[in-house]
Amino acid sequence: MKQHILIVEDDISQNNNLNKAINSHYPTWETESSYTYNNALDRITNSIQENPYTLFLFDVQLSKEKGNRDGFLLAEKLRTFPLYYKTPILFLTAISDEGGFALSNYHCYNYIAKPYRYQDIINQLEQMLITGYLESTFDICDCCRIHHNISLTNINYIESKGHTLVIYLENDSLTTREYNLGSILTVLGCDFIQVHKRYIINEKKITHIDKTNMCVNINSFVIPIGRAYKSNLNI
Repeated sequence: MKQHILIVEDDISQNNNLNKAINSHYPTWETESSYTYNNALDRITNSIQENPYTLFLFDVQLSKEKGNRDGFLLAEKLRTFPLYYKTPILFLTAISDEGGFALSNYHCYNYIAKPYRYQDIINQLEQMLITGYLESTFDICDCCRIHHNISLTNINYIESKGHTLVIYLENDSLTTREYNLGSILTVLGCDFIQVHKRYIINEKKITHIDKTNMCVNINSFVIPIGRAYKSNLNI
């Protein structure tokens, strides 16, 4: 799944180069640029109902004013939104002695001192992907027109019910009209397979395959396997 990243850096050249570096390594990811606290906060607020971010890169000093710490203020405000309580932040700054403060107060992923190489940023992103810190997510709108940013690892299976889909999560479920089974399958990734005309499952959540009764167990849930979909499970 692609990531949606907000880069908040007042230096236009550095901001542009960060965009280029990330897009050259991850061309399917979406990056946006902001140069001020107010503009970034507007983008963050609007994103909650439109297209949530999955990662933030914040420069700590967003102006040349002495003592400016707008990046910290932005992180503090960000953490007040439930959707962004755990979303990773990378701080980029010339102030090298405030890393501990940033980590303890804003639970950021890391604190990168300037000057840095752009490969340093890419290395951080790669590490976040490897460790699962930067989870694959997608944005979906439920039937009440509320947006949810869902981690793919949290999905057990999806059921088609009439003109809606019910997405069964680890501890919850949501219903949407935004997709049908065919269209949602194209955005979920390779871990998701269709096993029935009404069901898509997360292959990593399978606890048992019953070849005799033609069904799949995902924990306590039993999902039928359609004849036309047996090959998707190599049976």
